[in-house]
Amino acid sequence: MKAAPLSGLMVNMGASVLNAMWATFLLRAARAVRSPALLADGRHLLTDVVTSIGVLIGVLLARMTGWHVLDPLLAVLVAMNILWSGWHLVRDSVGGLMDIADPQTTRRLRELMSIHAEGALEIHDLRTRQAGQVTFVEFHMVVPGDMSVSEAHLICDRLEDAIRAEIGGANVTIHVEPQDKAKHHGVLVL
Repeated sequence: MKAAPLSGLMVNMGASVLNAMWATFLLRAARAVRSPALLADGRHLLTDVVTSIGVLIGVLLARMTGWHVLDPLLAVLVAMNILWSGWHLVRDSVGGLMDIADPQTTRRLRELMSIHAEGALEIHDLRTRQAGQVTFVEFHMVVPGDMSVSEAHLICDRLEDAIRAEIGGANVTIHVEPQDKAKHHGVLVL
């Protein structure tokens, strides 16, 4: 292999290593602050790294084996990876715009409610959405009709504290209803 192509490949690999480190940093930061923009940037950089590695492997294998068909075959695989990554970025971005709830968050909220809503009868109409770093949580809590406002408020405070401890920055809205409004679905607290 000539010196010029070899030096070009070495520069490409050095840039890929730096991009991989930066992508790792961005992905960790995105998860820590729950930023869809940082997550998209990190995934984009990671796709660039995979692309560069694919190009390098294709060039080296074609050069070493003499099978020049390997380079375009790996180029097709790299292109498919770019399309796959692009699809995930678009899907996740649209999901964020359309307020699609995260199933894991919903499941964890239901667990918290069953533990911390003692005194309530039922929790239903749970809705969550993510807007940047804030997770909005809204639900209806059914209590016995003769329960005082103060007692219902204590349950709400307990739930809000548990949810905020689990999901930092949560904005919690609880609508309290008397037992004749029970829908008999959702989280039964009894």
